[in-house]
Amino acid sequence: RAPALPPVSAGGGGRSGRRMAAAMAAPPPWLQQSGGAAPTMDSLRAPASTWGHEMKNYEREKRRVVDEGLMRGQQLRLPKGVVQQQERVFDPLLQRFRHSGVETHQRLAEERERVAHLNRAQDIQIVRSQPYNIVNHSSKLEALAPGQDPMRLGHGMSGETCRMSEGRPVPPSTYTDFNIVSNLAHDIHHWQKPGERPQCKERDATVRKVPHFTVKDFDIVTNRYLDAHESKMANEKHLSILEATHKFSKSCKFDPVSQQFNDPRMEERAKVAMDAREVESTMRFDAQLPPSYKGKLSNHYGIISHEAHNPEMLHMLETLDDERMDRHRNRYIVEHNLHVQDVKYDHVTAARKMNRIAPDRFEEPKRRGYDIIDNMSHGRLLHKEKQLHEDFTMKRLTPWERGQQGLPREPTMENVQTIRLDPPAARGLQSSSSAPHLGGSSGGGGRRRAEALGSGASSASVPSMRRQSGGSERSAARSLSSGALAAVASRPYAAPPAPVIPGHAVGSVFSHNG
Repeated sequence: RAPALPPVSAGGGGRSGRRMAAAMAAPPPWLQQSGGAAPTMDSLRAPASTWGHEMKNYEREKRRVVDEGLMRGQQLRLPKGVVQQQERVFDPLLQRFRHSGVETHQRLAEERERVAHLNRAQDIQIVRSQPYNIVNHSSKLEALAPGQDPMRLGHGMSGETCRMSEGRPVPPSTYTDFNIVSNLAHDIHHWQKPGERPQCKERDATVRKVPHFTVKDFDIVTNRYLDAHESKMANEKHLSILEATHKFSKSCKFDPVSQQFNDPRMEERAKVAMDAREVESTMRFDAQLPPSYKGKLSNHYGIISHEAHNPEMLHMLETLDDERMDRHRNRYIVEHNLHVQDVKYDHVTAARKMNRIAPDRFEEPKRRGYDIIDNMSHGRLLHKEKQLHEDFTMKRLTPWERGQQGLPREPTMENVQTIRLDPPAARGLQSSSSAPHLGGSSGGGGRRRAEALGSGASSASVPSMRRQSGGSERSAARSLSSGALAAVASRPYAAPPAPVIPGHAVGSVFSHNG
């Protein structure tokens, strides 16, 4: 219960009070247009059913909707002590005024307003619904009109009006002012008595206007003009030919078979336009070319008489062509060199791959003399023998061959020459072939010995030769060792002399017994 408002009179101010209440209860215009349910900011930001609705809500929120916080006025301030002041007048616990006179006056005003409101509600119910109780069929207007029919009270209160002797006027049953069966006016042929028949409205006849397109200048039966038929037909034929020519020139301007325009004037204009366009494109292309590109080879000499107009330019173009051909030829030279390198690399790789195979794996079948699978002996003559192919692996050097490596070959009769030795004083370290850097200007014996023995002996007498891992070095070492073995075999003895015992005068180690 809040503090009472000023009482509203139940008399003449009732209608204005109802209007004010209706105006206060009516929704604002923007709510009335949307059916009383305007979307709020929360409803616009809520997830929609589809992506399209979400985009529409987002666009409406950002462009057309004003936040309700901007439409609110300044927040009401509650000064200090206002609540205590009101509590001194009205008791919030007992819900009554503390002054007894004010409480009594307020109660009476509330009672009057309640009775007036109930009376207005009862009046509205009687006007809008039945004037009697639908349960016991008693009249609700018994206090105002005792013993009368509530449906016949009239005066616009409810129900029907009072009964009259003439009865209620009947609206006309037809829109015509004559009888549609007899085609007579209602004042002559009507079911009412003559005094009460409807009066007919007199209408004057208007002049009928015939449309001009319905008037024909020819006979629709014979299909001939009414006058000057031959001249009009010739004129129509000429007009139809002109119209057909005009339509054909619009729809069929170009003949796809002959690839020409049907109108000679249009064909001439098209040729002129195409020639002009071609000349323009050629001139634009020539204008965009750099100075170094301008001028073709045929511009500098006559293509028929072969007469040179500009020999310097022709010589320059020939020089450029030769240089270009040299550049193109260099490509194939480089590709050939690369191919040769690849082939050489493949040969070296294959040789190294073969040299990585141990020769011992082929020694056992040779030593055995037959194949352990088909039990056929190795040979080359008999049909029962099986040919044994030589392997390509490098044979291992024997200890003797390894020991003979680096030693000079034994001279043969072909390369034996007279060697002039230097004086003993001149010999020494200077004649050592193992230390050529110690030799003087007089020349060492090693150099002359190399000249005497030839290229084969000089290559075999190099003490610093080592066995390399490559295929070419191993082949050289193999040939070197075979040459050394041949030189040893040509000697009268097969083995070197036995070493002597250092510091012992008896003899060698083979003749020493103890």
